[in-house]
Amino acid sequence: MSAQETGVVSAGYEHPVAAAQVSPDPLRVSGNTIHRWQIGAADASLLEGDCLLEHNGRRIAGDSILMVTDGNAGDVRCRVVVGGAVLPQGKSPEPITFSIRTLTDPKIQSPVFRGVPTGTPALLKHLPDETNASIQPVQFSEPLIPAPQVGAPPITFSDGGTTGGMQFLVGGGSRSLEILARGASTPPQFETINRPGSNESLFVFRGGVTVLVRDVSARLPSGEFMELGTISLSADRVVGWFPLVPNLFNGSANLADSEGELYLEGDIVFRQGERIIYAESMYFNASREVGMILDAEAITTVPDYQGVVRLKSKVLQQINRGNYRAFDAAVTTSRIGVPRYWLQSQELSLTDRQRVEFDPATQTQRTIRDPKIESNNNFVYIGGVPILYWPTFSTSLDQPGYYITGASVGNDSNFGTRVALDFDLFQLFGVDDAPKNVDWELSTDYLSDRGPALGTTLDYNLPGLLGYPGPAKGSFDAWGIYDTGRDNLGSDRRNLTPETTARGRALLRHRHYLPNDYEFIAEVGYLSDRNFLEQFLENEWDQDTDHRNSLRLRKYYYGNLFEASANVQSNDFYTETEDLPKLNHYLLGGSMLGDRLSYSAHNSVGYSRLNVADLPEDPAEAAQYSPLPGETNSQGVVARTRQELAMPIQLGPIKLVPNIGGEASHYGEATDGDSLTRLVGQGGIRASLPMWTVDPSIQSSLLNVRGLAHKIEWSAEYLYADSNTNLDELPYYDPLDDNAQEQFRRRFIDDVYAGSLPNRFDPRNYALRQGFQGLIASPSDVVADDLQQVRLGVHQRWQTKRGLPGAERIVDLFQLDLDMLVFPDADRDNFGETLGPALYDMRYHVGDRVTLLSDGYFDFFDDGLRSISAGVRTSRPGVGDIYIGLLSIEGPVSSTVLRSTLDYRLNEKWIASAGTTYDFGSTGNVGQSLAVTRIGESMLLRLGVNVDAGRDNVGFRFGIEPRFWPRPKLGRIGGQLIPPPGVEGLE
Repeated sequence: MSAQETGVVSAGYEHPVAAAQVSPDPLRVSGNTIHRWQIGAADASLLEGDCLLEHNGRRIAGDSILMVTDGNAGDVRCRVVVGGAVLPQGKSPEPITFSIRTLTDPKIQSPVFRGVPTGTPALLKHLPDETNASIQPVQFSEPLIPAPQVGAPPITFSDGGTTGGMQFLVGGGSRSLEILARGASTPPQFETINRPGSNESLFVFRGGVTVLVRDVSARLPSGEFMELGTISLSADRVVGWFPLVPNLFNGSANLADSEGELYLEGDIVFRQGERIIYAESMYFNASREVGMILDAEAITTVPDYQGVVRLKSKVLQQINRGNYRAFDAAVTTSRIGVPRYWLQSQELSLTDRQRVEFDPATQTQRTIRDPKIESNNNFVYIGGVPILYWPTFSTSLDQPGYYITGASVGNDSNFGTRVALDFDLFQLFGVDDAPKNVDWELSTDYLSDRGPALGTTLDYNLPGLLGYPGPAKGSFDAWGIYDTGRDNLGSDRRNLTPETTARGRALLRHRHYLPNDYEFIAEVGYLSDRNFLEQFLENEWDQDTDHRNSLRLRKYYYGNLFEASANVQSNDFYTETEDLPKLNHYLLGGSMLGDRLSYSAHNSVGYSRLNVADLPEDPAEAAQYSPLPGETNSQGVVARTRQELAMPIQLGPIKLVPNIGGEASHYGEATDGDSLTRLVGQGGIRASLPMWTVDPSIQSSLLNVRGLAHKIEWSAEYLYADSNTNLDELPYYDPLDDNAQEQFRRRFIDDVYAGSLPNRFDPRNYALRQGFQGLIASPSDVVADDLQQVRLGVHQRWQTKRGLPGAERIVDLFQLDLDMLVFPDADRDNFGETLGPALYDMRYHVGDRVTLLSDGYFDFFDDGLRSISAGVRTSRPGVGDIYIGLLSIEGPVSSTVLRSTLDYRLNEKWIASAGTTYDFGSTGNVGQSLAVTRIGESMLLRLGVNVDAGRDNVGFRFGIEPRFWPRPKLGRIGGQLIPPPGVEGLE
């Protein structure tokens, strides 16, 4: 029999707890040096020199100790091998092995960390393997009421129970039942009542009792053993029903055949896994795990949520393991005694479901808990006041929300008073089994100066869709309003009449990765009018891509991409190119002649139709509307092929890449209405030279530098291109800008240049000077013309080491990138200037949380763009994020703008947020924002004010967000979410 089976370690080291039991006392280990590494999912530690192990007041010393730890908090398994153990008769010639299960991870101390051992430790072959142990139910032959315990005192558990007591087997031997003293100092009063008429005996315990119901270990097909769980019940008084005691002694009855029925009352604490129930009276059947509890409060954890869920009920039934039914029940995630919010139901059921998922990291299946709540006749209470009623409710607790997923109130001069409420539609419809990773919400809004609004959003991330396997991800967003107001878009567009009163948008974006390297992309985008996004969704208008209706099917094959696509216009107030349809083929970096040559190509053919945007209906807006260069209604077949052949040559440290390329394209309709064939030939050479040096002697605690590495890459490129067609002979089929930039440019042309944009500010010329035509996968294939240019660059990194001793990491300390374009034919290619544009990008990481940054762009011809920005950003997760920056622009416009933002947690209860933008030029004040957020135990409350000087608008906004919401918006500080209540202790 092994040491772990007997609970006693060799060499006189007595292990006070059997291997299958969990000791509340931590395991402490120390040594002179330590090696740490992983063995599968377990943590391995090897301590050497003057090693000492302590547990429950006992010690064992040795030359070395190997410890392998696995398991979760509450049941941590520690397998120990002690080499050179010190015994009374001398050192043990053989290693001593044993296993201990504890509530917490072991406490390890060692002044010297050595990392992963270079070889396999000799003690590893002696590691106890509990999977080979034959764990069987313990059969008791001693009297029913055992003799007083001698030897080591009993262990006291966290709930007051001790290891001193009596143990029975019930449920056919499938479970063991232990009755222990609740207090370590006061033993319980015990009484046996025999009832021959009912063939049973009652065991009555008074004075505080703890009952442990343990499952017997099950042997898996793999040979491993799995502990099925332990239930702990503590109460002031306990009554148990068992077979008649005389029959147990004469052999006519077997204790293991009983079901282990218990009645408990008085300060009851019930623990099963991560669930805790408090009650005053309770009946429980240990074999079937069914019971009924009066005046109960259950606390349980849920997956993917850091907090807990509380269920309080007058009557709580446990149907079976993990399944509960409650009457007159209340559910909350608050930790305070009388919560400020809860869901109250006439009848509520909690089901602890299990589902099997494939873990791509381990390539194995794993079981995931998926608790679910169903209820009827539900009220949502806030501050003790019912604010919402709904007849049915169903939700998975991995997203513990109560119907409402968002709420805000605001007021400004554009929309008036705004009230917005968002609801979980799966919960509203009572969907029993809502799809995993699918969120469906209903938006209800009212804007007093504009009208009522209604919308819905659907976000999904699925392993397959409609029977087709492969990751599928996408979103659908629809929102509409009956608008009776007028648009205020700033500057001289503050009182525009909308083109329609029924305004809104619908946007679907979908991406599906199919088997065999296929990809399907779909997008549907509808807008009611040209100004809807700019008025109601300004951030999306400024930053997001255009609304389009397109389908794309892609096939990836080694370095090739084959794509069939189609694009249809629905928003005729924007300029857009329709593809009816279009085929593309890309080949990047194809190898030829044994990697001596590199071949790349882009081939496409399709029928394209360029539709120029309609004029605005508002006369004031139409008067400022100017056409963009290259905009002309055109359509026809467009076929292109662009090829490049490169020959990489390594000359010592210098890499040279001579290249030659060209393009042949046909346009069914050019700017003059006739067909056109364009031929472009180009060639050049690219060169790069990397350099580096390292000096570990450079040390500075002030500058946070531990050694310095300087890495440089010198680069140069020469390009010569000749085209038989001028750039302005082709329609602008492939625009570079989104609708937001195009709409601004139309007004800019009229305001600054009286409707005629100078050639040097044509976006096509900007792209040409940047060398877009030298790109195989160019964002605009139309951009190509005669060109000769030299590109020079130097990209630099200064790197150092930061981190704790022994765990340093290499980080960028300083980054400086410089690039310059040179045009030999300056009059033709760069408006008379040989140099420019010039660019730089600089970042200095003072520390892990503070960065100085700056960048610039310079054109040297008359009125060319010259911009410089500089700023400092500091971010501390959970504390705050601050940015202060200055942007100076000279050229077509002149402006110097100061911008700053602040999010800072003042203390445990308050967050301050602020921002300001000010133009030191003629514009003056641009806008400010200020908000304070109160962190309550139940809610996050935000009150904010926003000043938009450009639109002459001042707005106030009040937001309420419970801290349990699955997608919080208010509680993010320095990139880190404020944890749910109670995670960091009582608040």
